Amino acid sequence: MVPRRPRYFFLVAYDIADNNRREEVSDLLSGHGPRVQYSVFEVALPSKAATARLRAALKKLIDPEEDQIRLYPLSAPGLNEITILGNRRLEERADFWIV
Repeated sequence: MVPRRPRYFFLVAYDIADNNRREEVSDLLSGHGPRVQYSVFEVALPSKAATARLRAALKKLIDPEEDQIRLYPLSAPGLNEITILGNRRLEERADFWIV
């Protein structure tokens, strides 16, 4: 049986507060594609089912109040939405002037 070629490609970026959780997320993602930045992977998956399994696995690894993972589809028929797992928000910085 010939392995299925990946059809679903994602750019996965994450901001994980805890070192252990961050390492677990990194280890999981490294099994699906190359790291392209410290917290960014290019992920290739063979099917929608594999995509759903990866999302579920990532969701189990994070603290949704402290962490965030974003999955940006690069090319996937029928999958054009951006997925964000977790509620962590970046702090907004107010601009100011020193005179």
